[in-house]
Amino acid sequence: MDPYNFQDSEDIINNEDELKKLEAELAPSSADYYGVLNISRKATDEEIKEAYKKLCRFFHPDKHTDQEKKRKAESRFQVIQTAYEVLSDPKARIIYDTYGEEGLNASWEVGPRYKTTEELREEYEKQAKRKREQELENLIRSRSEYQLTLDATQVFDPYEPPAFAGFGGNTVVKPRKRRMPWDRIAKTQVQQLFMRHSFQTQLGPQTHAVLGGTMLSRSGMGGGNLMGTIRHTLSPQLSGELTTTLLKPRICSLKTYYSLSSDSFVNTTVQLNSIYDPPILSVTTGRRLYSNTSGYMTYRTGEYSIFGWGGDSSRKMDKSSVSLGMAGGNKTGNYSGEIQTGIMDSHIAGEYRYKLPHQGSLQLTCLLSTQGGVAVTVGSDHKLTTHSRIGLTLECGLAAGVIVKFKFTRLGQKVTLPIILSSEFDLTLAFLGTLIPASAAIALEQLILKPRRQQKIQEKIEQLREEHKEYLENRKREALDAQSLMEDIAKRKKSQEEKKTNGLVIIKAVYGNLENDNEAIDVTVVIQTLVNESRLTIPGGHSKTNILGFYDPCLGEKKKLLVEYRYRHRLHQVIVEDKSPLLCPVEAHLV
Repeated sequence: MDPYNFQDSEDIINNEDELKKLEAELAPSSADYYGVLNISRKATDEEIKEAYKKLCRFFHPDKHTDQEKKRKAESRFQVIQTAYEVLSDPKARIIYDTYGEEGLNASWEVGPRYKTTEELREEYEKQAKRKREQELENLIRSRSEYQLTLDATQVFDPYEPPAFAGFGGNTVVKPRKRRMPWDRIAKTQVQQLFMRHSFQTQLGPQTHAVLGGTMLSRSGMGGGNLMGTIRHTLSPQLSGELTTTLLKPRICSLKTYYSLSSDSFVNTTVQLNSIYDPPILSVTTGRRLYSNTSGYMTYRTGEYSIFGWGGDSSRKMDKSSVSLGMAGGNKTGNYSGEIQTGIMDSHIAGEYRYKLPHQGSLQLTCLLSTQGGVAVTVGSDHKLTTHSRIGLTLECGLAAGVIVKFKFTRLGQKVTLPIILSSEFDLTLAFLGTLIPASAAIALEQLILKPRRQQKIQEKIEQLREEHKEYLENRKREALDAQSLMEDIAKRKKSQEEKKTNGLVIIKAVYGNLENDNEAIDVTVVIQTLVNESRLTIPGGHSKTNILGFYDPCLGEKKKLLVEYRYRHRLHQVIVEDKSPLLCPVEAHLV
């Protein structure tokens, strides 16, 4: 229905491994210069200069006479000095905001840094294995589909033949034998079996060949065919493919795809079913209407006759039609709609697919047709592993009845199991067909998939903590050194604030996982030093681990900052997220 094919499929679904994303997020990175100076990303030159002066008061080496404190101050002051030099230079600041510290150094890392040659070798082997698998997949491009349709109408609406008494006399009719539930299940019949397999290989830089086969078995009868396709790209704007079957019925089709511009296209399909009939022509033209929405129009000739070529056109079942459609997508989901008018069939169709977390989706399709009446499809799709997915769908309509479909896909292989519950619309079966698969999907997500994801994430976090143990210990030592340099000025500021009528005194400040004392650190000294003129301001937009005196006590866990303070001799308390801004005092913080 949608030429732009906005629907999710095995080919277009982004299967980026969540653990790799987690590893990238938790990898050691350079300090955020805005966090070091405790300023916002929109800070003016005066604000940058003022923040630099404040930090110099207790981190400049010349401010300390003790040699140990001077050594600690020198290492921290280098970071402060670098942050100030970059952010105070307009050109360097633009480069830093766009490319980060790598842009300033003009040197790009090929990959992550590893501590030992053994770790480097293991990572190289992993990358080589993934590359070989991808090359093999690109070389073969194998696709298979298996569909087994089961007829379970007798399970829910069993047919019992009537029992008749004997002719004449008083014949006693024996009562029917009571049937057990599994006796009904045994009445399920195989209605249809369909199989399709294809593989693709590259013949040249712009040419690919696809060889496939199909097989269909229905009610004890069946057939199959082999087909071959040649795909060739003539130019960046024009490509086409030629498909023909090798066995009867012999069908030949030619498809072309032409891009008029970056926002419009024209696709054509010419299908020849027999030399005794003229070819069926289909033309689709589309254009991008908005940034995320496209519209299209399709005209299909159907079967017809020209001057006797094609026989009696009144006997043809495939008639001409014209359809108008619209399709689009955004971060939350994809949608499409179509209106078709034709001699044999006219319909209005709409579909919406809502994206769920962890690469899942919910689908709702509605169809109003002159042939099939009203039909509604509700389904869900979930990711099991990196390369496998499972889907559950309920189809119900006046003509189609009630059908439940189970789908499993893995690396281009798809298995579909449609189960016909009723040949007519049944509200009770439709409700049960929705409730049972939905309950199964929720149970699968909550009892199996979610715990497994959490376990893998926790294992990955433990692995990263061990891998970056040395880095984390260095960051902790640097933060504690910074706190020791802040102690004197923190005591002096606290004493000054206590003497004021409207003074802001920090009683307690804790950062980290507040639900676990072992994963939280005391940052009272740091927060007190950030108080200026009875006000505390911490800009957001960056992790608070970048603030001098902070470090990450719980890598991979959700971190918060708790601050208890006294203002106007009244107790206040506030909890903010890691990257959220903080402004004190605020009346809403009053306990």
